Amino acid sequence: METRFGRQTILPQVGKQGQRRLNEAKVLVMGCGALGSHTATALLRAGVRKLILVDRDILELHNLHRVAVYTEADLGRPKAEALAERLQAVDSNAEIEVHVIHFGPREAETLVPKADLVVDGSDNMETRYLLNDACVKHGVPWIYTAVLETVGMMMAIVPGKGPCLRCLFPSPPPPGTLPTCATHGILGPVPKALGALQASLAIRLLATGEIPLGRLYQFDLWEMEFRVLSVSRRGDCPACGRGEYEFLREGSRTVALCGDAIHILPRTDAPVDLEELERRLAALGKVRRGDGVLFFDVEGISFTVFPDGRAIVKGTKDPTRAQALYDQYISR
Repeated sequence: METRFGRQTILPQVGKQGQRRLNEAKVLVMGCGALGSHTATALLRAGVRKLILVDRDILELHNLHRVAVYTEADLGRPKAEALAERLQAVDSNAEIEVHVIHFGPREAETLVPKADLVVDGSDNMETRYLLNDACVKHGVPWIYTAVLETVGMMMAIVPGKGPCLRCLFPSPPPPGTLPTCATHGILGPVPKALGALQASLAIRLLATGEIPLGRLYQFDLWEMEFRVLSVSRRGDCPACGRGEYEFLREGSRTVALCGDAIHILPRTDAPVDLEELERRLAALGKVRRGDGVLFFDVEGISFTVFPDGRAIVKGTKDPTRAQALYDQYISR
């Protein structure tokens, strides 16, 4: 009788030993949107049954045009929880760890060392620089992947063996200067294609321990163009050269998200009683409960509040105003 992974195991590039390595590996998926969800699904179906899913956001209507695993029934749900449910239905033996959290320095120091590999499904450079510092510091391989408009790029990073993200991009760009999916758009098939490519690179690394290094892959799915650029390791790199890891230091408590939104981080680790908060806010504005979140509209501003005290504030691009409104309505 043919086994679940039989068609993959007979590949000489994988074999029984490689399949065993896949089954034993643990992968951290940073971001469970279009890119991360496609990568996670491909990895699980390939036999990577131990996954750590990290995402701070909920699923919105504009996400659906570029994802295959979510449906309208998932709108308003935390992406990581919805993805875990879908993956568990694919393989009931999967061991899936879910974190609906903001991924900051403390979280990076805790979660990255637990993984054999990190795959990038994030949507901002701040998170990627943080991932890079944590992975280089703890010696965990990771795959940088980004998508925008009709293009995507990808580079495998193995600490101590090849260049890291800061060898490629030494300094972060000024806030607000990079285009985003909200401002420049995204072609639906692009994250799915890059998710498949990222998963293929991850499978090769996990199954064989070998992977091409110092290569930045660039794809344009509209023009059907493909390029490979060489990237060299820099001796003066702040991360892999000098070991400074500046992004692992605690920073701002407000983070601008893709588009018109501000992410507010709580000042303490104390959980929020959403039921009690709902009662308190009911007389002040429009409030309703979702699946593990609370929605609150007031003064033309929309809050999405999570049990850990985080909030996504929409309706303003001013972090100071967002923080002030959070302090007024959410924080005690």
